[in-house]
Amino acid sequence: MTEGQPDGRLLLGASDEQGVRIEEWQFGLGEGPCVSAFVAGRPVLVPDLQAREACLRWPMFTREAASAGVAAVFAFPLQVGVIGIGVMDCYRSRVGPLAEIAEALAVVDAVTVALLNVEITSGEDAVPEVALFDLSWRTHAVVHQATGALSAELGILVGEALARLRAYAFRYSRPLDEVAADVLSGRLHLTR
Repeated sequence: MTEGQPDGRLLLGASDEQGVRIEEWQFGLGEGPCVSAFVAGRPVLVPDLQAREACLRWPMFTREAASAGVAAVFAFPLQVGVIGIGVMDCYRSRVGPLAEIAEALAVVDAVTVALLNVEITSGEDAVPEVALFDLSWRTHAVVHQATGALSAELGILVGEALARLRAYAFRYSRPLDEVAADVLSGRLHLTR
């Protein structure tokens, strides 16, 4: 994710397909522990995704997670001072608190340093790396383009246009990128 923009993000890696799905749900739905951790700039530890508080805070995400057998999520912001550069999520299929918090924080620090090093080039012959910010926008470019097109077409704010795309994707259980592609191609028309 990018500073102040939880919707401009890039999945740099996942331990398995379930991890990929968790991130796609959070991006597609615009809610979840990862989004909250990034916005708040502090860890969001959810030992039971079906607890009342979690279901009220992230109703759509907790429903998807429950249907896939995800019982707990622990989201740690990656940041330098108060500047957020991303979030690392950990999940598991059983309910319960995270006992390895110190170890998780050490991994978070290591990942943060590694990501900062990606942005740095050294020496005269170094080839500049692609900026993480640019990668994040390219990853979901179709969503951002459809959001802008829908905003202009309906005369609504960009945030509302993105919310409409997400609502449609959620309502019809479709990936957000597919809905956005359909809007851009003219196969799908979302109206006021």
